[in-house]
Amino acid sequence: MSEVAINKKAFPLHLEGRGKKAVLIIHGYTGYPGEFYELAHALNSEGYRVSLPRLPGHGTNKSDFLKTGWKDWLNHIKDAYSKLEAEYSSVSIVGLSMGGVLALILAAEFNPERIALLAPAMAVKSRTFYLSPLLKYFRKEIPKQWNPLPTDGPDIKELGREYWSYNFPGQLANLYKLIRIAGKSLKKVHCPTLIMLSELDDSVPVNVGPMLEKKLVKCPVKNVILKKSPHVLVSGEEKEYVKKEVIQWITQGDNNE
Repeated sequence: MSEVAINKKAFPLHLEGRGKKAVLIIHGYTGYPGEFYELAHALNSEGYRVSLPRLPGHGTNKSDFLKTGWKDWLNHIKDAYSKLEAEYSSVSIVGLSMGGVLALILAAEFNPERIALLAPAMAVKSRTFYLSPLLKYFRKEIPKQWNPLPTDGPDIKELGREYWSYNFPGQLANLYKLIRIAGKSLKKVHCPTLIMLSELDDSVPVNVGPMLEKKLVKCPVKNVILKKSPHVLVSGEEKEYVKKEVIQWITQGDNNE
């Protein structure tokens, strides 16, 4: 059986640090590690060991994606966290979209030092998403419009054809399951939490921020609302501000020691 080819933008990234602190970065649903390479290197330049894994079924092709589910994604990221925890005195987490959902589940179980949630998908604007537990019995994939940007290279266009040109009801139902697990775990989260959302996000509404803040009663929460960013906050025109806020939030733990 031949290996599934990984897109050049989707290879995981692991950067050795100078100290005893680490950061785990978790990309989103149908996302890929390449979206976070810049942030990963920036955190690494601050001395952190950075782990940026590729979630199973992501960054390859839709057939591979459809063979995976929420248990695969969650177990993979738990393993990644556990490896860091075994070697480093503290671990913080940065998660985008579904990565933010996974970060909350991990925070409830492992109590990381700090977490940064970028457009955490604890609520979703799509009607198809909420119908997915039923739709999955009738449709494996539903075509949708995806238009590449003029600046998108061949690797991004290939990911777009495989992942962003369809809704996958079964996989959306898997995300729905993770959101429910995370929702039940919020009362167990104790670590300082940064939440960043954008008014222009077409996937996650900004009211997720106050909703989470209300339920995260055992930890300090900072909410940041962006004005011009797309759903993938680290790739929009405010990406430098996002990077700065995340780095300040993660390093704040060092300053408080």
